[in-house]
Amino acid sequence: MNIRHATLQDFDRIMELMVKFANAAVYKPFHNPEYDDNYIRRLLTSFMKNGCILLGEQDDKVQGMLIAVANGDTWLPNVITLKELAWWVEPEYRNTTMGYKLLTEYIKLGKGLTETGKIQGFTLTNMVNSPDFDFESRGWDKVETNYIWNGA
Repeated sequence: MNIRHATLQDFDRIMELMVKFANAAVYKPFHNPEYDDNYIRRLLTSFMKNGCILLGEQDDKVQGMLIAVANGDTWLPNVITLKELAWWVEPEYRNTTMGYKLLTEYIKLGKGLTETGKIQGFTLTNMVNSPDFDFESRGWDKVETNYIWNGA
């Protein structure tokens, strides 16, 4: 298994994984996405420059990814946070160490950017349908929870 940063040549596979990621979302409007190819390629390029796209390879193919972008806060734009946007491992590779290794590399990157002052912190999002993982015992603090109205 290999964890590495993405290159432009990985974009087709990343976009395949992004479709699977969207289809696995609880929020139904994300299902069956029809991405604008040029827009997504520009977006991925910007994430490579101002964030990261980490890939997990096994069996000669990318089987997982973790994508994050560094952004200024809406209210305090000088507070830069690296925010995880997508963390996906193909289902048949979820019982391996791939997800953990992607996370470990992300933490290493986030710590380095924090220590050099390029960011003030880094985040991770845990979807409601994600596998159970005790983030708090591994150094993460829960800071907010998002809800979506369903008309109850």
